[in-house]
Amino acid sequence: MTLVIELRRGVATARTGWKSGPRPAAGALERIVVDDELWAALETLGRHRLPTLADVDPYGDTVLRGEAVDRLVRELEGSDLVRLRGAESQAVSTLLAWGLRCRADRDLRIAFSGD
Repeated sequence: MTLVIELRRGVATARTGWKSGPRPAAGALERIVVDDELWAALETLGRHRLPTLADVDPYGDTVLRGEAVDRLVRELEGSDLVRLRGAESQAVSTLLAWGLRCRADRDLRIAFSGD
């Protein structure tokens, strides 16, 4: 199951206040493509410990933002990530890093697109 995961900047519908400079670009900022690594990591760490990630549809589109990203970060930070190896570890570490960036910048989101 191939899954494309992107860190995206959403289009702000309203701007509050005056902020100098151009608007940040919308769209995909970073992208990774995973096959079975994410699902293997999910099984290794336990689906019950990562319900947000377990709810990602491998054949559809899922977007995490706001509270969903906060929940994903809490679940990943509470997991034993040292049990993961190689590509599994890299995929989950990338998701955690992107989640932390989304926490700091609420215009960012994590998008999953299945095949």
